[in-house]
Amino acid sequence: MTRTAETPPTFFAPVDTSPAVQLVRLVQGYEVTQIVATVARLGLADRLVEQPKSSAELAEATGADPEGLARLLRAAATVGLVTELEADHFELTPVGACLAADAQPASLRDFAVALASPGQWLPCGRLFDAVMSGHPSTALALGTEIWDYYRNNPEEGAVFARAMGGLSASVSTEVAAHYNAARFTRIVDVGGSQGTLLAGLLKAAPQATGVLFDRPEVIAEARPVITARGLAERMELVSGDFFTEVPAGGDLYVLKSVLHDWNDTDVLRILANCHRAAQPGSMLLLVEGLKPTEPGPSPIHLINLLMFIQVKGRERTREEHQALLEAAGYRLERVLTPSTGLYHPWSLLEARRI
Repeated sequence: MTRTAETPPTFFAPVDTSPAVQLVRLVQGYEVTQIVATVARLGLADRLVEQPKSSAELAEATGADPEGLARLLRAAATVGLVTELEADHFELTPVGACLAADAQPASLRDFAVALASPGQWLPCGRLFDAVMSGHPSTALALGTEIWDYYRNNPEEGAVFARAMGGLSASVSTEVAAHYNAARFTRIVDVGGSQGTLLAGLLKAAPQATGVLFDRPEVIAEARPVITARGLAERMELVSGDFFTEVPAGGDLYVLKSVLHDWNDTDVLRILANCHRAAQPGSMLLLVEGLKPTEPGPSPIHLINLLMFIQVKGRERTREEHQALLEAAGYRLERVLTPSTGLYHPWSLLEARRI
């Protein structure tokens, strides 16, 4: 059971809204990230979704230290994940319910855990070093590049893949609603993680088959997910390296949140491989955030900084995407921005192979 009323934003909107208090709240953001992630890792949302429970009950269920869990729950109440109804009894809020396994439109449990885990957390802690040096801080913080780190730490890599799949769940609904996939017969999702977006496109195109293409360890994690969705007969799973080649013969190639991980030279290699593999006159669909050209705040700027820290990738404007597409043999035909998304605004850039 969760409250239907709006969760009181007691931490983020204090009574005192002076600049100094606002700055203190910003600096404390790292604490909030770990509070949310720890609530997620303990599965507290699923344990509270039916009815309120005491910290003692939750400590027994999770194996956590009773005092530590009680302090965590009161901190979670302070940031709006739970409400303390009476002494030591806690109820889930609508915000906290987003961490439940069956949350709609998608569970954000893995997203919270992934962003607070070493692969994401430690490089962000070296932001100063990245800004001063002009180089990603991932190798400095982790001892290796991010994709190698996830390959060497498969459990954390699997959480990250599921987190990206969770974000893709809401995006796939938007893409299917605003993009006509029914005209295609073979859809190739390049770097498609667990196939969430491809599954949405195949639902909108019942006559089509799909190819999910990603790194071997990602495909291994995706295989049971695809089977559970009942798509094993319609979706071929292929592992490989998109810098070498991608599956051939598609009339629609999809790249979601792939190009922003890479510099322009690498992007051109990926696009060239898609162009080489695709049918003449086929379409390419990019699902990316577009960097604003006008001054002003935007969540895209936060992602753009994250790409700089982690991989020396970048968010791009429409014009920058268009230039890369044209250099790779594509003509940008239209751009759709259907929604703000859970993480940041998503745009659909449709290009034709020429």
